[in-house]
Amino acid sequence: MTGRIVKAISGFYYVRLEDGRVLQCKARGVFKKRDINPLVGDLVDIDAQGTQEGTITEVHPRHSALVRPPVANVDQALLVVSLVQPPLSLYQLDKMLAMLALSNIEVGIGFTKVDLPFAQQVLDEVKPVYTQLNYEVLELNVRSGVGLQSLERFLKGKITVLTGQSGVGKSTMLKTLVPESGALTGHVGHRSKRGRQTTTHVELYPYTDGYVADTPGFSQYDFDKLEPTHLGSLFREIAQYSADCEYRGCLHITDSGCAVLAAVESNQIVKSRYHSYVQLVKELQEAKARRY
Repeated sequence: MTGRIVKAISGFYYVRLEDGRVLQCKARGVFKKRDINPLVGDLVDIDAQGTQEGTITEVHPRHSALVRPPVANVDQALLVVSLVQPPLSLYQLDKMLAMLALSNIEVGIGFTKVDLPFAQQVLDEVKPVYTQLNYEVLELNVRSGVGLQSLERFLKGKITVLTGQSGVGKSTMLKTLVPESGALTGHVGHRSKRGRQTTTHVELYPYTDGYVADTPGFSQYDFDKLEPTHLGSLFREIAQYSADCEYRGCLHITDSGCAVLAAVESNQIVKSRYHSYVQLVKELQEAKARRY
């Protein structure tokens, strides 16, 4: 029989079958010899032993695999971003979009807490920036039902990971969508206005013919090893204009003949996005210097 791994803890894999049953399974030792490590999200064949346990006998080919968080066959990510409480950081938003682009998965942006004071003003300013870059943007407050139908359409039939900074409402969103998820929710601190990280492992929950997962977050480890000259390829508008730069390897900061700088000066590239790019270049340069 075939199922999907929805959770992995301490060498046990929890496999959800087509009839909805979840079996606790161990993997055959042969996988180690073949250098195959079953991941949450894998489609697997199992040999059932009774009604509650089984052995994974085969891992089906993957169409994607993330390392941090360790999850396979992800179709898309929803980057959950708070407009207020905690206040929106465009730099953190742009950085997360770049990190997700490096993971090579589709991404949508879910702006939360849209019904709080001043949230609409912030949304009106930032939403056009990202819709013009062809990001799907959702306006959400799942507790009150705002944007729920749009969210259901986004999630339908896909394996989706929820990601974003702590305190923005990821675990609350998951618990509202899937009450049995039982995700712990940390409070938002008064000083930082950011919540405690409450998710410690990846787990998939069935929802609208697909799966949704709360994750501990995407690691910055691989991102920090990125060459600064490659960062532009992760910003959609910079990648578009960089093809016309005079010099190969242009960093788009002080270089002569830079088509990106020309686009910034003519307002074809939004300045907040460009400022995020410059800050990230400096961050990557500092990370590179620390390695050598």
